[in-house]
Amino acid sequence: MTQVPSKAKLGYLYALGSAVTGGLIPVFSKLLLVNVKPLTISALVFLVAGLILFPYRPKDLPGRRSVGWMAATGLLGAALAPALYLYGVNQTSAVNAALLTNAEVFFTAVLAFLVFKERLKRKQLLESILVVAGIVVVSTDLDFSSVQLLHGLTGNLLILGAGIVWALDNNLSRITSQRFGPIFVSKFRNVFGGGLLLSFLVATSASLAVPASALPLLLLYAADIALATLTFTAALVRIGAVRALLVFSTTSIFGSLFAVEGLGETITLIQASGGALILLGVYLIHKSEGV
Repeated sequence: MTQVPSKAKLGYLYALGSAVTGGLIPVFSKLLLVNVKPLTISALVFLVAGLILFPYRPKDLPGRRSVGWMAATGLLGAALAPALYLYGVNQTSAVNAALLTNAEVFFTAVLAFLVFKERLKRKQLLESILVVAGIVVVSTDLDFSSVQLLHGLTGNLLILGAGIVWALDNNLSRITSQRFGPIFVSKFRNVFGGGLLLSFLVATSASLAVPASALPLLLLYAADIALATLTFTAALVRIGAVRALLVFSTTSIFGSLFAVEGLGETITLIQASGGALILLGVYLIHKSEGV
């Protein structure tokens, strides 16, 4: 007799799947940024990612109030946060950006605890610290000599703002997905957010040019975003925002591996040690759930 995976076990598997697909995002971004503007990439990728999921319809269509909540997730997670982040990265150093991006984990945990009453077990707090420490090691290679938080202060604040916005989106997406399902919420969120960004670009007469040679890569990127957001949203429903994001943090490991293979970059021994810390923390969190 085939054993049916538990809800929590499925949640961890979905979160891990989102981490693998999320690890491809920096590779696609770097390859596309050679010929395409950052906001153009975000607008088109999120819009196409939503359209990929468009044929799906939920059993219960959302009412006016629910549409408002889902529109909020689209505005926050697929339009405002990416815009803040991209403008922030453009105004600060790569090391600052890598370090400050990890604040999303902290902000998500704080909002989940204070506003949405989500709790980690006491033992899992230490394991969460292992994950966050590993993220910092992987993203900085423990080279803090070039971390100057007062340098490029505007950019740093924009990245922190993006982390807060994404944290709110993570928690809201969990609530809306519990009612209408991850597929519909992911579709609505991506189409709405991508459409908003596209409207902004058209209104400001910004360049929407995409070379024909970049179109296949753009479509692959959109499919990857669709799968990453769908699996992450499914994980949110099953294990909560904090646990889902902690498991998703392994994306820094997969991202590094994909960058080595696809972009010819290197991984240092220190970064590999940071990856081991992340994996250990995630394993202990998973084990403590008894799934």
